[in-house]
Parts: sequence; C-alpha cells; structure tokens
Amino acid sequence: MGQTDKIVLSDLKTIPNILSISRLLLMPAMIIPAYLINDESQARFVFLIMFIIIGITDKLDGTLARYLNQTTAIGAKLDTIADMVFYPLIALWLYRFESGVVGEWWNLVYFLLALYFFKMIIGKIKFGYVPAFHTIGAKTFSASLYFFMIAAMLDADLAKTAFPFLCVIGYINQVEETYIMLTRDSVDENIRSVFD
Repeated sequence: MGQTDKIVLSDLKTIPNILSISRLLLMPAMIIPAYLINDESQARFVFLIMFIIIGITDKLDGTLARYLNQTTAIGAKLDTIADMVFYPLIALWLYRFESGVVGEWWNLVYFLLALYFFKMIIGKIKFGYVPAFHTIGAKTFSASLYFFMIAAMLDADLAKTAFPFLCVIGYINQVEETYIMLTRDSVDENIRSVFD
C-alpha cells in the first residue's frame, strides 16, 4: 500500500489498523477492571492482561504495517492518537492500583504530565498539529513507562526503585522534544534525537 497523506476509510480493514483500533477500544474498557470489579485481585489480573494486550498491539501494529507493506495515513493517525491517550492514562492507573509506588512523589508525575501537555500545546500552536516523535528518547521512555506499570502491578518494590530513573528518562524526553519543536521551522517526526 505505502503511506500517503490521504486518509482512506477502506484502509481501516488492514490488520495493523484493526490492531490500532482494538487498542483504542481497550483503553476506555480498562475502566471496568480499574473501577467496576469489586474483587481487587480479579480487577488487578484483568487490568494487567488488558494492559499487556495494549502494549503488544502497540508494538505489532507498526511492525506489521511495515512488514505487510500496509502503512497508511489513517494507521499513523490511529497509532498516534492511541499513544497520546494511553501513556498519560498510566498515571491514573498507577494511582488506582499502586499509588504507593510513587509515595509522596506524585508532584514529579504531575510535572511530567505538565511537560507532556505543554509540548503538545507548543506543537499545536507552532505547526497546527501535535507531532508524534519517534526519537530514541521517546521510544526509550514509552517502553520504560510500559514495563514500569507492569512492574508496579507485579513487584511494587522493584517499581519503587525504578521510579526515579523513569522520571529522569521522561523529563529528558519531554525537554528534548520541546526543544526540537521550539528550534525548528518544520518537524520530522522520525528524527532520532535533538542532534539530528
């Protein structure tokens, strides 16, 4: 197929795009284990399974799209939207299931979220849309955040130890992407780092 800027609804029928759509549908469904299942161990189990599925579909959609030559404009948009919703929601899920992992350091999470949304606002104002970077920092932070949440659910002490490192990775990533947007007239979303 090959990606073009034109969004075609028939492209929704590709396997990679179906995976992206399933990820978008699973996110609001995670309210069920997070807030509607009364049995805590069952809620944690269902949540963790759903969370892992979301992560797998996040990795598979782009990989399959490239492998099957089914990259599409709508697929790129779906993936970006899913990522922009999924990763900030981790703070809510962490608060619900393992708030003790962060302890009294929730201000670090709020500051990280503020940087994330500030970066989005800058992108929207400067470029008319919110760029979704594929920098080394972005990939490192998203993978770290994903595995951090799994660790928090399975081994809170391990996650508590990893939390400061996660914050450092997150802050560096958000500052780097903000700097890229502030210093460039156009944005290449596939830029590897601020040094490109």
